[in-house]
Amino acid sequence: MNANRLHPHDNVRIELLFDDRIEDAYQGSGYHNIGEAILAAFNGNPRKYLNIEDYVFAVTDLTTGTSGRYRVNAGGNITHLS
Repeated sequence: MNANRLHPHDNVRIELLFDDRIEDAYQGSGYHNIGEAILAAFNGNPRKYLNIEDYVFAVTDLTTGTSGRYRVNAGGNITHLS
């Protein structure tokens, strides 16, 4: 994804991955950046028995077709994996 940027009108799908399997998925819009989308997906996850750092987040901008995989580190910073 381009420089961690989303547009509020973009339709975004976020998959929460744990041990390389999809544990949950969230779809929505209104986000200005990847961090907002990831946080919304994590907070909407009914299985909050893991920390946010335990997940890999596959974020796809369905409007533009771009995607990337991200992690949140212990300091709350987002790291782009691929």
